[in-house]
Order: sequence, then C-alpha cells, then structure tokens
Amino acid sequence: MFIRPTEEELATFEPDFVVMNGAKCTNQKWKEHGLNSENFTVFNLTERMQLIGGTWYGGEMKKGMFAMMNYFLPLRDIASMHCSANMGEDGDVAVFFGLSGTGKTTLSTDPKRALIGDDEHGWDDDGIFNYEGGCYAKTINLSKEAEPDIYNAIRRDALLENVTVRNDGSIDFDDGSKTENTRVSYPLHHIDNIVKPVSKGGHANKVIFLSADAFGVLPPVSKLTPEQTKYHFLSALQRS
Repeated sequence: MFIRPTEEELATFEPDFVVMNGAKCTNQKWKEHGLNSENFTVFNLTERMQLIGGTWYGGEMKKGMFAMMNYFLPLRDIASMHCSANMGEDGDVAVFFGLSGTGKTTLSTDPKRALIGDDEHGWDDDGIFNYEGGCYAKTINLSKEAEPDIYNAIRRDALLENVTVRNDGSIDFDDGSKTENTRVSYPLHHIDNIVKPVSKGGHANKVIFLSADAFGVLPPVSKLTPEQTKYHFLSALQRS
C-alpha cells in the first residue's frame, strides 16, 4: 500500500508516520472515551502515530494515511486527491475522481496508458504525483478476460481480503455472500504498464468524475465546462 524505501534509504530510514494495527484489539471503555463503538482508528499528530483496533479492513491503514495527507499537504500548497491517474504516450495526464466501486482502478489500469497511481495523489506546481506504493482493487466478479491487468497482479506479495477460497485452493471471485467489498492489495510494480521510475506526470488535461449512477438521474456521459468542473469538484459531486 505504501511506497517501499530502497536498500540505501533503509540504512538511515526514519518513518514519517507509524501505523500500529491491532485488528483483534477492542476498546471495552469506548463509551467512557466518547466513541461510537469498541472498534477504533485514532491518530496522534504529535507522535505521528495511528492506532487501529477491532477491524480487519486493510483499507483503514491506507485511508488513515490519506487522511493525514489531506491535512499536511494543503499546508504546503499541494492538493491531496482521492483519484486514480494515468498517462498517455504523448504525456497527457488523466485523473479519475469517484467513490469506492465507481471504476477508478478499472479505468485507470489501461494497457494503452501508463498508470501513475491507483487511488491517492497530490497535485502541485509541477503536476500530478502518486504517494502510494500499491493498488487496492475490488475483486468482486473479477475475471481475467474483463480486467486482465488486475487479475494478473494477483501473485506473490499480493494480499486478498474477504474472498471465498474453494476446497482446491482457488478463489471464487463471484461469491459475494459475505460481502461484495472483496479486495486485493498489490504493489504498483505488479502492473506492467506504469510510469517509471517515479510515479508522477505533468498537469492533468483530462479530469473525469465517476458517479456510477444506478438510478439514471445523470446522463451516461456529460462534458463539463471548466467552470462546471470547478463547481462540481468543490461541491463534492462524487458524494452525491
């Protein structure tokens, strides 16, 4: 999920933030502490530490650090964005905004375009950059034919979550009986076509909002003016 330091960096490595995941640990005094349940995700900005308890959802780690980036990056005049991004052969950059399950990972993982990053990016004076080291893709109904890049990324060093394992050890990606929020976390280098050596690109000239509108209220495709784009971004269209 996070960017891996090189061997040279590890020699003098000091973490910017420490994540401690105690999935089995719950807070029995949660009412006294003013919490909503015995499960928790808490932060200490002074100590630069995140504590997770009572949840096995791996996304708590990445979303926790994303929350911190949402705080720290704007202090440096950098936009912190929940989006995926890729780059064409001519260097044109596209970003895809959208809630979980709207298609960011699927659409940005395009064999004809190099992937910059899957879910979390910054936008500064130089352009778009990825501050993750991996992808966290939904796997419900995953097939090699429909999403070959994601399917082939599931190998050693990838971690599957909430999936059903058959008796022969194979995965039933179509089984959503427990939850449809089945996931795989894999390193960015498991995707063949990525931006190297650093996951960054220039300023985006294509901004796409994904709504996955199942009710048909919105048109299937709408082209927005720059003014409309700013309005809907500030109004958080993806949360409507």
